[in-house]
Amino acid sequence: MIKKFELYIKDIVRGKRRGVFPFLIKTVLLPFSWLYGFGVHFRNQVYEKGWMRRYVPPVSLVVSVGNIVAGGTGKTPVTLLLAGAFYERFTVAILSRGYRSKAEKQDMPILLCEGNGPVFPSSYCGDEPYVYAKRLPKSIIIVGGNRRKASFLAARAGAQAIFLDDGMQHRRVARDFDVVVVDIGDPFGHGYFLPRGFLRDTLKSFARANLIILNHTQGDEQFAKVKAQLKPYSSAPVVGANGSVADIKNLQGHHVVLQKKEKAGMFCTIANPDYFKRTLEQSGFQVVNEFILPDHDSIREKDLEHFAQASLKSGASYLVCTEKDRVKLKDDLSLVLPVLWVQMNLQIVAGQEEWENFLKLAEAKIARGC
Repeated sequence: MIKKFELYIKDIVRGKRRGVFPFLIKTVLLPFSWLYGFGVHFRNQVYEKGWMRRYVPPVSLVVSVGNIVAGGTGKTPVTLLLAGAFYERFTVAILSRGYRSKAEKQDMPILLCEGNGPVFPSSYCGDEPYVYAKRLPKSIIIVGGNRRKASFLAARAGAQAIFLDDGMQHRRVARDFDVVVVDIGDPFGHGYFLPRGFLRDTLKSFARANLIILNHTQGDEQFAKVKAQLKPYSSAPVVGANGSVADIKNLQGHHVVLQKKEKAGMFCTIANPDYFKRTLEQSGFQVVNEFILPDHDSIREKDLEHFAQASLKSGASYLVCTEKDRVKLKDDLSLVLPVLWVQMNLQIVAGQEEWENFLKLAEAKIARGC
């Protein structure tokens, strides 16, 4: 019931549910939103006035990848893209909180990967860190809520560059560059702080950005419009990015060739499932059933079996999920329908020159420290 209520509130904020009762809920949430905003302003003042000391990791480069809007902006693919740009030439480390994982609750961060892929299951370390360790097995992946301790471990492990996943609000660790990821479809979190809206930081915080990435960019006109909306808040260079399907695989990791308009049941535990559904439809799937859970939630096999049965009755030939959801599933999972997962890659589709200039600045910072 709690999970369903969480999704219900998100639908109300996004305007998917209208009427008297949703209006009353938004009214009730408004004072909590004001309190949240007050807390955000106070926290930012603490750091901007220098009242709180910041830890400077002993590495050549620290890059924070974050957002001002909660969930669904695409920080994970951006972090993969950034870390991947330096992966072959330098020793890179990604620090992840491991949201809603057992590792997040530990006092000491865990070393998930040190050049040989993940050494803990996703059920312990979380879905996003596990994806990082699978995609970038030669890197250093550290999981835990204490970023200061995690950055110290990364330095001790030999990292030359640290990428802070979801680091914008974790200001205790100093960084050289702040990369801010923005969902181009909702750049300002519906105009309210959590829980009335999705804002988790002030619009003034855009001024801290060294690079802004407009994710889910679909065209030049859309990119130019949102870029202009951001101009009053930041002078940082802006680039556009969008995900593309790199591969569709089964649970054993084998490429699957599909027929056109293949009927499928879609399941996922991500913040904005609408983008995933759009991706599936653009890839030739016809989504006939959906099973949506809150971001980072676990997936019970019993629930998935019920969903598979219902999807089969709706004419589906497959169940399809994201890469983050696939890592939560057993390789030998047996359902009435086969499970496929989609591997996405992020591409820069606007502002290529600004992107390359940023990479050059970051690489020069590493070179000076070597």
